[in-house]
Amino acid sequence: MMKAYTLAAVCLLCSFITNAQILTSDPPFPTVNDDITIYYNVASGNAGISAGTIPIYAHTGVVTQEDVDNCVNNWQYVQGNWGTADPNVVMTPMGGGLHRITINPSTFYDYPNGMEIARLMFVFRNQNGSAEGKNADGSDIWFDLYPEGFHAGITAPYLDVVIAESGQNVPISCATSEPADLTLFVNDVEVASADNATELEYTFNETTNGAYNVTLVADNGSEIVEDTKLISIDPQPNVAAAPAGTKDGINYINDNTVRLQIYAPNKDFIYVLGDFNNWQFNADYLMNRTPDGNTYWLDITDLDSEELYKFQYSIDVEDMRVADAYTEMVLDPWNDNSIPESTYPNIPEYPSCNTSQIVSTFKINHNDFTWTDQSYVRPPKERLVIYELLVRDFVHSRSYQALIDTLDYLENLGVSAIQLMPFNEFEGNDSWGYNPSFFFAPDKAYGSAHDLKEFVNECHNRGIAVIQDIALNHAFGQHPFVRMYFNPDAGEWGQPTAQNPWFNQTPKHDFNVGYDFNHESPQTRAYSKRVLEHWLEEYHIDGYRFDLSKGFTQNNTLGNIAAWNAYDQSRVNILTDYYNHIQTTAPGSYVILEHLADNSEETALANSGFMLWGNLNHEYSEGSLGYGSNFGWGSYVQRGWNNPHLVTYAESHDEERMMYKNINFGNSNGAYNIHNLNTALDRQEMAHTFLVPIPGPKMIWQFGELGYDYSINYCTSNGTINDDCRTYAKPIRWDYADVIERYKVYQVVSGLNELKKTEPLFSTTNFNIDVAGMGKRIHLNSATKNAVVIGNFNVTALNMTPGFQHTGTWYDYFSGNTLEVTSTSQQYTYQPGEYHLYFDEQMQGPDTTTVNVEEAMKLFGLDFMVYPNPASDLITVGFENNTSGKIKIELLDMMGNIIALIDERNMPAGLQTISWNVADVAQGVYLVRITGQTQHISKPIVISEK
Repeated sequence: MMKAYTLAAVCLLCSFITNAQILTSDPPFPTVNDDITIYYNVASGNAGISAGTIPIYAHTGVVTQEDVDNCVNNWQYVQGNWGTADPNVVMTPMGGGLHRITINPSTFYDYPNGMEIARLMFVFRNQNGSAEGKNADGSDIWFDLYPEGFHAGITAPYLDVVIAESGQNVPISCATSEPADLTLFVNDVEVASADNATELEYTFNETTNGAYNVTLVADNGSEIVEDTKLISIDPQPNVAAAPAGTKDGINYINDNTVRLQIYAPNKDFIYVLGDFNNWQFNADYLMNRTPDGNTYWLDITDLDSEELYKFQYSIDVEDMRVADAYTEMVLDPWNDNSIPESTYPNIPEYPSCNTSQIVSTFKINHNDFTWTDQSYVRPPKERLVIYELLVRDFVHSRSYQALIDTLDYLENLGVSAIQLMPFNEFEGNDSWGYNPSFFFAPDKAYGSAHDLKEFVNECHNRGIAVIQDIALNHAFGQHPFVRMYFNPDAGEWGQPTAQNPWFNQTPKHDFNVGYDFNHESPQTRAYSKRVLEHWLEEYHIDGYRFDLSKGFTQNNTLGNIAAWNAYDQSRVNILTDYYNHIQTTAPGSYVILEHLADNSEETALANSGFMLWGNLNHEYSEGSLGYGSNFGWGSYVQRGWNNPHLVTYAESHDEERMMYKNINFGNSNGAYNIHNLNTALDRQEMAHTFLVPIPGPKMIWQFGELGYDYSINYCTSNGTINDDCRTYAKPIRWDYADVIERYKVYQVVSGLNELKKTEPLFSTTNFNIDVAGMGKRIHLNSATKNAVVIGNFNVTALNMTPGFQHTGTWYDYFSGNTLEVTSTSQQYTYQPGEYHLYFDEQMQGPDTTTVNVEEAMKLFGLDFMVYPNPASDLITVGFENNTSGKIKIELLDMMGNIIALIDERNMPAGLQTISWNVADVAQGVYLVRITGQTQHISKPIVISEK
């Protein structure tokens, strides 16, 4: 089929919706050297220009053969000055909305000699550019050129597939570039012919339903060229029930067969297009329809079990192409190319020359991971210390592999669960993940499915659970279920139609983003359960955090916030149904709700097994800032719950960072100023000391243990604070570790977390809290051991009574000091920000005074560290030496002048540490510089007051 593939490509990529050819030309198979008259009808394509508009201008450029071979339309040598009455590109009106322009590409576009041009690009416009003529889908129009030689094809109908009614006349037009003997066949039966001709016309008319291949054979005596179109007369799928056990999506039958099934009520017919049929419409790939008319299915046979196949569903033919909603990997024509090779090597190539929109995939032999977590046991709910993180903002490479490298750090921090922000396929590569598009596929922006499984497996081998944050309240516009039943002209962003089985036409609450799932729908309920099963079984996920779970309701309307917040039995029933299904699939799995509803509803959910987010950000922030606060609502007992199912947190991804608020808005009194970095960090330690010990699961947000002080609204691009940057990427500061006060926060939090995991007293049911006002205290009680937490959140000294449970010796967990208590009513004076955790038996607490640089570098993944920083006497310089050889370490002032030579000698490859005394160096800011054969790095250091 010599050049017929080009016609097919034009139709596939340009005209999914239109039924008329956008551009025609004279000659019909033009070369780069021809004078080509191109005809454009304003009613074609997107019909973006009104019929009476005169004149019309052609904005046009060329595409090289290399770009065409790569299926890329890269405009070059553009002609036409947009928005002007440019006479060079003005078209001649011919009446009836038809316009023409004559172009000789070799002279018109002024491209360099030797450049191989294969395609012309067009956007048509009125004079000022306010109206544009494009393809029906809004893309630019292209027009292919042909090499010198013999060409032939069916020029009308334009599309590869035409759907006709019984008895409908379908005009067939054929053309050649030179005289030839032309024969037209319909299903291999000759219907028309012409000898030594350049054109052939035929009117197709059939009354019998079915698919008809219309094929032109052109023979010029030395070459034979063929071109084929498919005409389908009122396609009537074969009606048959799917074999027992068939599920929606991709069913693996045997080593060479896959069964595809899609639920699509009110659709007429569906073809499957993919690698297995060269993306060509074929009657053999018209899907069967079940007797109820709602579901379509088809067996794809003769497959290679080791090959990754790409495919889509063509619903009612060219009206729509969608990927399979159950696919476990998608190929994205817009975003895959920007994923680094180091993150996801050898991403399968998108079939650009064959289709558009997202493509689904399957591979029969797809179980390529060996799990080693058979002995893993999930940590108890009440002892969970959950670390919430966003892969994008936690590791520089934004990859699961790099995340695996941080597990020493997280394990040492004492976390017992890692909660990953949404990682199923979301729109784009740079996101918080709450814009989901495919719920069964891990987003390739973070790595492969194998990498994700390796991360979960390694977490389990360390006793750490993995919790998946999942947004089942909504989906975004790329989701197949949205696209299948959608009105782009309704509402501000388009909306699902009334026929959509899964989505509400308009959301049921004011906090919705994307398109709102209807969780009362049986189809939505079945789909959601399949999603929940998938990650538990295929990826060994330990449970879910349901984003915006309060949105799982139909008993509300927009603007009715009070009703949305109130007790909703329907919502409880929906969530309970999902919970029970999760427990049936993987008993003991966690289900955490971001509910934040009326306490009566949360109580019912908590008492039936759910855990729920307990947002205490405002209260802990106010306390840390030095203002009045009450942490009482962080106790499940004060909420009247039967079980410790409240996941209390002072920070999450959704709130302003506490350290940012401390430094910018903290209270002060005289020399005690929370704006001061060290003081602000001390307040972070105290806040965590009053968060973790309260019985029940806890959560901390990434880098809160290092006092992360960038605003949630920080714009990394320009360093400003702007609401528009809320979900944008933030600076990743592993180098915080070499600031001694930040490292101390890490050690304090680590010690507290270890107690939460291992100390039964931290899960006692016998406790009381007095956490209102400026002076706060917590009592943890048992028959064998007791603890008291006491802290002054004021900016002035306070006299407080810890209320020790008994007299005798008490041990300060952090300092190791002892306190002899002679009276349980004894009062003590506590300085601003002073806090203590006392036990009535000696406990090994964290060392917050010293740092082993080598261990810290390994723990924090650093390749260069100066500790302490600031420093007043002895410093240790640690660095990863790339290759053995001479290394010079120098101290420079900020003008680049060398102040001192710290060390110079041959050093082996690997981690090196050198200690040096800065006592004789004047107070100020300096640089430590390391120079070697392959290294030239520097790091600032502050020399503080002696």
